[in-house]
Amino acid sequence: MAEKNRARGKAASAGMRNPRTVEDYARAFDEVRDKDLPVSLGFSARLNMLWDLAGAAPPQTEGRVISVLGINRDWRESDVRKWLQKDVLPPRIDLHNMVKFLVAELDQGQDVRRWEAFLVYGSPIVSSPVNQTLYREDQTRREIASTIFAQITDEYGIPPSAYEADQVFQRCLTLMHKFNIYELRDFQAGHLEPFKSYLFPGV
Repeated sequence: MAEKNRARGKAASAGMRNPRTVEDYARAFDEVRDKDLPVSLGFSARLNMLWDLAGAAPPQTEGRVISVLGINRDWRESDVRKWLQKDVLPPRIDLHNMVKFLVAELDQGQDVRRWEAFLVYGSPIVSSPVNQTLYREDQTRREIASTIFAQITDEYGIPPSAYEADQVFQRCLTLMHKFNIYELRDFQAGHLEPFKSYLFPGV
């Protein structure tokens, strides 16, 4: 009985501190709610990386959209382009089935739910499910690393004699993974200095 009275007392005191009505909460809800889901920035880059890793469709520049449509004929071309290029999220069931299919192609014991969350929210909200080995083996990421490598050596005038190419290339892949760089456009001007310092210490 005493415990019930204490509980009632706590509830009453809480109500005195916050005397808001249902109408107050309704107005607050109207003020904060979105009419449409916000764009999930970076979603397309992360989704394309998963397609790259799975190897289930050609690169974007070589007809990826058409190939994806061939995998599921219920999808519409305009929707697939938005998913792959405009950071628009697919319907929940489409996202789930797509990720389930692609993760199965990885054959790495990856978790579908973690991949779904990562695609939608990205890092650091959800840590990347891509391990270093998988990242390093991905041809698309290796091509991006080569471009970044060349850009830095050109920007800072670093001669080939000043570094061991394979070692610096592996460092580049490591830092790309840490900085969540999945597409070349993810590499920004502000990345040049930290990449240069990490790839070419003392140069």
